[in-house]
Amino acid sequence: MEALRAAVVGVSGIGRYHRTIMHELDDVELVAAVEKYPDHEKVAEHVAEVKEWGVPLYGEISDMLDELGDDLDYVALAVPHHWHAPYTLECLDRGIHVLCEKPLTVLAQDGWEVVRKAEETGLYVQVDFQYTSFPHSHRLKEFIADGGLGELTDVIGVMQWKRTNEYYERGHWTGRREADGLPVWDGVMMNQAVHLINTSLQMGSRVDDHAWPRAVQAELYQAHPNIEVEDLAAIRADLGEATLHFYCTTNCDQPYRTDLDIYGTKGRASWDTGKATVWLEDQEEPIVFEEPTDRDEIHRNLIACIRGEEHRLHAPASEAVKATLLINGAYASAGQIRKVPWADMAGINGLIDYAAEQRRLFSELPGWPYSSDAVTIDENFAFEGF
Repeated sequence: MEALRAAVVGVSGIGRYHRTIMHELDDVELVAAVEKYPDHEKVAEHVAEVKEWGVPLYGEISDMLDELGDDLDYVALAVPHHWHAPYTLECLDRGIHVLCEKPLTVLAQDGWEVVRKAEETGLYVQVDFQYTSFPHSHRLKEFIADGGLGELTDVIGVMQWKRTNEYYERGHWTGRREADGLPVWDGVMMNQAVHLINTSLQMGSRVDDHAWPRAVQAELYQAHPNIEVEDLAAIRADLGEATLHFYCTTNCDQPYRTDLDIYGTKGRASWDTGKATVWLEDQEEPIVFEEPTDRDEIHRNLIACIRGEEHRLHAPASEAVKATLLINGAYASAGQIRKVPWADMAGINGLIDYAAEQRRLFSELPGWPYSSDAVTIDENFAFEGF
């Protein structure tokens, strides 16, 4: 079968991963790359490698689409968050399928526009939520959907990572609320935790679709001195059947946790990036779902759907937008990001672990000085900023 013709926008960072996969897959021909800043010190070596492959390089996505758009099957977008919506819509207008980096969009209202455009054109938009493509994620979701845990009651998510000041200084958009005149909101929720938030919604319902966050209450904090967004968040969300309790930070001493616990009337399941384990009340031995993960599966799945060999994306825009919806709801609930001294981050892992164990927001712990109100999320909800 003839290889699909594809292009990548952004060649460094996560773009290096996407272009390497597209270059190596037998059923894809990488025919173009776009790099807005080819002379940047950290980008030059990646530009050189693309040129060594003999792949034409463009400075703007519009120039590439004008020249090659009619001959492209899909485009992988490895660009900052704020370009996801305009670039995805531009590709869809040209009749091209899209693989978009996470999050789908910064604002949910833009995400719904992408969903509508994809449905109108009959094109696929896959989001690079690779956790959803892991075999053990599929197995656990099927188990939950089949009623294996009974009625769901709670989902608890914890993501504790470390990001230094140097990390937040690496680009003009990192750690910012706005870049290039567009909203970016590059905080811990939208950047690092959005993968686990998406998986929380995936596992938080007993139907094939992800759960809809009906109401969200959140408390957001900033300890890194040179950013404009949150680096610590505690979130509670009504998922309809279950309640999500979610905690995330980039302030811990070391990379520590990325996991979920899902509770139901029949037992409990745990999920992390390597496996899923189920403990049922009427069984002594746990059920373990543990299969090798394939980081390339997001691309393979999109390719199979484009060819008609499969008909369901692992991370379609229609589901991925719900993670953005929850994050937008968290900002609307908090109303502000409270600055806290870096010294207060000592022992943050223990604080998060305790709050998660108790299923409480920080304000519900003794002596915590800040609180917030929940907001209702319906089809008309739109976050416009503080």
